[in-house]
Amino acid sequence: MEKKRIILLIIGLILIIGPFFLNFYSVYKLISVALGILLIDIFLATKSKTNIFLLIYLPIILVLLTYSIDYIKTYTLKLSPIYVLENKINDDVSIYNSIFYRVFKCQNEYIFDNDYEKNFACSPTMLENIDINKLLNEPEESFHEYKNDFIKITGKISKINGNTSIELREYTIQDNAINGYVKFNETSKLTVNLKNINISNYKIYDYITVVGLLENFNKDSMELSLTSSIIEKNDLYDKYDFQVILSNNCDNSIKEYTDNFYTKCIENIYLDYKIDKYELSYALKDGKITLEEIINNSEIREIDNKKLYKLEKFNILSCSENKNILLNNNEVDYSLCDE
Repeated sequence: MEKKRIILLIIGLILIIGPFFLNFYSVYKLISVALGILLIDIFLATKSKTNIFLLIYLPIILVLLTYSIDYIKTYTLKLSPIYVLENKINDDVSIYNSIFYRVFKCQNEYIFDNDYEKNFACSPTMLENIDINKLLNEPEESFHEYKNDFIKITGKISKINGNTSIELREYTIQDNAINGYVKFNETSKLTVNLKNINISNYKIYDYITVVGLLENFNKDSMELSLTSSIIEKNDLYDKYDFQVILSNNCDNSIKEYTDNFYTKCIENIYLDYKIDKYELSYALKDGKITLEEIINNSEIREIDNKKLYKLEKFNILSCSENKNILLNNNEVDYSLCDE
């Protein structure tokens, strides 16, 4: 009988210790540790005189001990954890969820998240992009498909709630729409909850790509919501072309265009981002572009503190901070500053 008890103890110890030397995720590692603790408890229970409190508390002590060792081993040595359940997003991204922490596995890199405080910690490029129109076409089905997964969504901002959240809705692009305008579908929405993210550069109708954990669905309001969210930086608004519309009837006078900007013989100027087209007046007022960005790397001519910036499709005569005149690219008339 004693020999069988010793074998039971040895098997229990092997089942507990063995998984710590296996550097890959498997739920069977957790089962092995649990089974090992159970066998050690049985080993004690078969002893003729065993303290009942030892039988109760030893498994708890072993769980806490092995949990602590597993945490330290994973944190310091970056080895695969045991006391976790894996949420495999794709071949590059897995999330290991434990009681007090989670681990982002980004390809072969482990990133710890104590107390579930971090937002998505892997590179957004590791996730496949989903269009907001597809996600919200059948929101309840989308929730069942992606529930408790990190997903990447691209869409247009329909509402900004301070620094706490933004909303995205299905949208339809109207013919000849400018300034990013689209028609939003009001029947469903995606709320992206934000934490420690600066969204001051984003406006309504801007395209945006977000990554977050899809946790909730409110059937009454048809609202999906993301947590642990980040915003993927994109270059959608970094490249643009100017489209200049000249006036049919030019009377050589300057006309007010927008704050501190005037035009002569120019009807309008558009910024074409390929995905959206904006009036330059709107973009300047909205902060989407600045004078400094427009004149960057342009040819400069200067007379009496009046600067003429020669661009490919138009010129800008800068008289002062409060007066900048947009001209066609053949015009050079410094006297306009005096009008």
